[in-house]
Amino acid sequence: IIDPGSVGNLCGDRWAKSVAQAAARSGKNPTYAKRAKPLNVSGVGHGSQAAPYDCTLPISLKQVDGLTVAAGTVKMPAVANSDLPGLLGLTALRKNKAIIDFSTMKMYFTGPGDYDLNKSLPPGTDCFQCELAPSGHMVIPCCEFDVQSTSPNDGELTCQEL
Repeated sequence: IIDPGSVGNLCGDRWAKSVAQAAARSGKNPTYAKRAKPLNVSGVGHGSQAAPYDCTLPISLKQVDGLTVAAGTVKMPAVANSDLPGLLGLTALRKNKAIIDFSTMKMYFTGPGDYDLNKSLPPGTDCFQCELAPSGHMVIPCCEFDVQSTSPNDGELTCQEL
C-alpha cells in the first residue's frame, strides 16, 4: 500500500512471509534481522503492537508497458502475528523521488536528474508546497489566513468528505 501518511515502511509478518516465499521461488534471497529494540507501532491493526524484526524483501514491479519490471528490495519492520499488508511510507517515497498521479492512478519513481512538472501542467494549475512535521509526516499548511490571495482560483478549492 502506498502510504505517504506513514513516515516509514511497515508490514505484518504474514505479508512479509508471503513476499519472501514468492521471492525465494524466483531465486531471490529475502533476509530478516532482529531489531536491537522492537519498534512499537499504533494506529494500524489492533492497539499497540511490536515489530521485532526488519525484513529486506526482494520486489519486482511491473511497469506500465506490461513488459518491463523494475527489481529491487524494500526494507521494512514486520509487526509480529499480523496480517498488516506492506506499507510504503513517506521516507521511501521521497528517497525514490516518487510522483503520484491520482488522476491516472500511476506512480513514478523519477530518474536521478532534475524535473520541472510545471512545464507539463495545464494553465490555471495550483501548486501547494507541503512540509515535514516534526513527526516526519507530510503535511500541508492550511491556516495561511494572513497571506494575501493571488490565486485566480480563490474560493474554488473543494475537498469533499467521503
